[in-house]
Amino acid sequence: MARLPDSFLDNLRMSNDIVSVMSTYVNIKRTGRDYVCACPFHSEKTPSCHIYSETQSFYCFGCGAGGDVITFIMKAENLSYTQALDFLAKRAGVTIP
Repeated sequence: MARLPDSFLDNLRMSNDIVSVMSTYVNIKRTGRDYVCACPFHSEKTPSCHIYSETQSFYCFGCGAGGDVITFIMKAENLSYTQALDFLAKRAGVTIP
């Protein structure tokens, strides 16, 4: 796959709000302007995964997993980068150039 324009990738990320996407996988709780949840990538009793809506990113202080919505879908669905883009594009009704 040829390199996609940054404008497309930015639009794809904006069309797939990380809080909305992650909330389909885990129970999310608002804490101030951010969110916390139990990390879907390892077992834990206390939520250590933080979701930052302002930067559209997540980070788990327990296992070190982190990134943006594309990274999350790659890891949660066990997809390649290209497959994750396709997954998110379909979810948002966006056409990949």
